[in-house]
Amino acid sequence: MRLLWSVRESARHCAGYKFTTNLLLHKRYYRPWGATIGLELHVQLAAAHKLFSAASAKWDDPPNTNVDFVDAGLPGSMPRLNPECVSLAARAILCLNGQVQPRSAFDRKHYFYSDQPLGYQITQQRHPIGRGGFIELGQADGLDYTKRVRIHQLQLEQDTAKSIHGVYPGYILTDLNRAGVALVEIVSEPDMETAPEAVHFVRKMQSLLRHTGVSSCNMEDGSLRCDVNVSVYRGSEDRLSGTRCELKNLNSLKTIRGAIEAEVSRQVELLSNGQRVKQETRGYDAHSGKTVLARSKEAAPDYRYMPEPDLPALHISEDWIEQIRSSLPELPEATLSRMTRQYGLLPEDVATMLGEPGCISFFEHAARGRDPKRVAAWITSEIFGQLSYRAQRLSDSTLTVQQFAGLLDALASNSITSTQAKTLLIEFMDGDKRAAEELIQAHGWKVMSDTRQLQNLVTQLLNEHPREAAEYKAGHKRRLNFFVAKIMAATKGQARPQDV
Repeated sequence: MRLLWSVRESARHCAGYKFTTNLLLHKRYYRPWGATIGLELHVQLAAAHKLFSAASAKWDDPPNTNVDFVDAGLPGSMPRLNPECVSLAARAILCLNGQVQPRSAFDRKHYFYSDQPLGYQITQQRHPIGRGGFIELGQADGLDYTKRVRIHQLQLEQDTAKSIHGVYPGYILTDLNRAGVALVEIVSEPDMETAPEAVHFVRKMQSLLRHTGVSSCNMEDGSLRCDVNVSVYRGSEDRLSGTRCELKNLNSLKTIRGAIEAEVSRQVELLSNGQRVKQETRGYDAHSGKTVLARSKEAAPDYRYMPEPDLPALHISEDWIEQIRSSLPELPEATLSRMTRQYGLLPEDVATMLGEPGCISFFEHAARGRDPKRVAAWITSEIFGQLSYRAQRLSDSTLTVQQFAGLLDALASNSITSTQAKTLLIEFMDGDKRAAEELIQAHGWKVMSDTRQLQNLVTQLLNEHPREAAEYKAGHKRRLNFFVAKIMAATKGQARPQDV
């Protein structure tokens, strides 16, 4: 459905800028303006060791404990390529429908900063390991139309160290644990036209790379970092004719959306007032809802790319590429199609489970011999609710498939109520390792099946609350919730709400 934003709404949602015309947010245009959007994603690979050293890639250990001579940039140290990182990069480009290049090579990108001990970064600017590919967006991703976003290239490169500000006034502390951790930089073509498209692209990229074991892609801990290139043009002009501005270090989906909408608003206002858009690198201030100047592109440093002399070109055989391709799991698009067909699930429920690493396998084990729709409903509502509350991943939870299956079986046989089942789930996720049957027995839980006893409780309750009963009879149907809650409390949750 097309969403028409009024002048007032666009000002409220798009960083407070006023428009001289309406914004029409849909498949094509911010009318009468168009936006051209491309993304650069920096993805930390799930490798045990760094890209060019044997040091552990655990960057969140105590500061400066996982550092090799190469990572610290000590004279005479020589980089040695980690083959696990090559395999993960190949998995990444193959799951994006791209091609692994039979020959790739490394370059030095020169710049000096305290978080770059070498004085340069080893990357693959000219001859990347992956080229081509695309991500297809559609209804399952939250769009009401289809959109193909092409991938320009995927390159291996080193991560920088971590700079820590504010501990000692006037000093910047440097933690080298992250220096040299393997990244892939994924560069899209400028095919996106709205902020929602960019957000759905990043979300789907997360799902793909998590599903194939390439990366955890957690934006909150820096495993996935995003830069966005934005330009605008009048609807009658070439869509690549605008002046591009880069938005750096966007670390959440909400920030990506807000930054793009704010920058589109800023550029439209400048052009509407007859001013020029300057090519700049900008940041996003979430508090003000505006983008802010970081540096002018005209003053950007010359990185003086040169071939990396300490690393030979990387030659990859077609047989090796096919081995990597055959090792890929079923990709999310295929899983979505199969599970909606096999289990009769809603596409959005499958998409939600696909976004959580290990969840599809968890579901399929739990669904054996059980109602798959009920299993999916419990996972996407109750389990995901608990994970969100605890800021956990399913893989980090103490809940086992066997415990969850026992809970579902007890619920299906009316041995426990839904309230008791939710309590059971919380105890499992708090770390209780007992089976569902043991825990139910320990609590002394049983469903109240004595209809006469329940009828007596209901009669007593109605006699004690004649005013509320009269209100219900007079048409205040919500009073029913009052009575059900009272009975559930009186029976300590052992009565089933539907029986009450």
